[in-house]
Amino acid sequence: MYQDIYIEESVHRQVPTVTRGLNILLIIATILVAFQFVFVNYALFGIPLVVMIIVTYFVSQNAKLDFDYVYTNGLLEITRIRRKRRRKDLVECEMKDVVVVAKSKTEPVQPYIGRHMTTYDCTSHDPDVVYYTMIVRNAGSGAETKVLFEPGQEMLEAMKRISPDKVYI
Repeated sequence: MYQDIYIEESVHRQVPTVTRGLNILLIIATILVAFQFVFVNYALFGIPLVVMIIVTYFVSQNAKLDFDYVYTNGLLEITRIRRKRRRKDLVECEMKDVVVVAKSKTEPVQPYIGRHMTTYDCTSHDPDVVYYTMIVRNAGSGAETKVLFEPGQEMLEAMKRISPDKVYI
């Protein structure tokens, strides 16, 4: 008969090169302020040292992003996870509200490239991984949302079973 479909996938976002460079610069600046604290004047450089340590910590920790995709019986939920602790629901949509799901920059999603709409980038930014574009239309307001994500083959096939005319594998 009917079986419940439950598919869960996790994607780890790579740290951008700019953020890595910023982390290195902050670490070097923190070390320089620490040397000034130790060798020049501990009273003058105490507060800047503490501030530099805190800023370096938060910049390095906020660069750690993961995404969870959960597909259950025609409902797709995408959650962003910061620092392996803080979860925030980004997207929740049913397949009846989906306009199209296809590989990015292919013919089915071509009309939506360059259009002004809310966009959620839930990809790993790995150049070797193929990512998909999903366009979702809000049933109430008619506003469209673009979601960039990296579903696995099993998730794509389950989505295609529900909406074969909307999902292009």
